[in-house]
Amino acid sequence: MALNKARIADDGAAEAAKDAEEDAGRWNRQFLVTVVMLVGFAALVVAMMALANGSDAVWQRRVYVFGAVQAVVFTAIGWLFGREGSRSTVAAARKDAEAAKQEAAAERATAHEEANRAAKARQVVTETTAKAKAVRAAARLSRQRPRSGVRDVAAPAEGRETDEFIQFVDELFGDFGDGGNT
Repeated sequence: MALNKARIADDGAAEAAKDAEEDAGRWNRQFLVTVVMLVGFAALVVAMMALANGSDAVWQRRVYVFGAVQAVVFTAIGWLFGREGSRSTVAAARKDAEAAKQEAAAERATAHEEANRAAKARQVVTETTAKAKAVRAAARLSRQRPRSGVRDVAAPAEGRETDEFIQFVDELFGDFGDGGNT
């Protein structure tokens, strides 16, 4: 699975590099066209200044053409730089989104590990509870068994050790929801 993720990451990196190369080529062509338009506009301004002494009707036509050319050139320049500014914002947003995806994947892995740890802890608690109940039941059962044979009069009262053992088990394992009557 890790190999698959690495392969996908490599494919993504290769695709990003290819896109970057295409964008660089596109940027160069667009920049060149914009520079040519700007130089042409500058030449038009110089020509307008050189031809400034003419009739009023001719000058109005020239100003009309100048205004149209100016609008087209400035629109192209604004589109180019505005688009590239947005492109850098989009690239930063994509980078942030990728970082967020990686962080989310790491958090999912951590949550999965914690869930596994919790499941193991529940299993240990269940096993320990079962063992404690079995020990408690065996201790109580041993107190209830009648002892056969001769009884030593000097020996402590029958069941005293068992009662102490049961008390120890109760203190050690506590109450498992059965009131200690297992």
